[in-house]
Amino acid sequence: MLEQYNEALWFFAGVFSYRVLSGLFAYGHMANLVKSTNEQILVMMKFAVEEIAFVRGIKYVTMSEAGMDKEQIDKIKVIDDKSFYVWRSSCIANMLTSCPKLYRRSMNYSDWDGAIKELEKIYKREINKGKGYKN
Repeated sequence: MLEQYNEALWFFAGVFSYRVLSGLFAYGHMANLVKSTNEQILVMMKFAVEEIAFVRGIKYVTMSEAGMDKEQIDKIKVIDDKSFYVWRSSCIANMLTSCPKLYRRSMNYSDWDGAIKELEKIYKREINKGKGYKN
């Protein structure tokens, strides 16, 4: 009795295996895309942090040259440090919440310090590959 349905069984087995394999390949490609995008965002954030630090330095020099009190400048530095900490933390939190749950485990950090460690690993890996990111 099964001999007459043999071709149909093989057809549906092929359809099933195609669906499973194509789903696995799609997941793999998406995981690579999410990982690559995440790495590029970390690199971009590093450059943003460097630029913010540079601009803040110019700001303090300009305030000092304008004759502002050192105590006032120090108070502003404290406020800037706190707001910068909040900005960094919110960037990482937004990255984590924006990433689809299925791919979150590819993000090996949960805070700014972890993101910096991950970025250092990325740099080391890229340098070992011979590409390297230009600073």
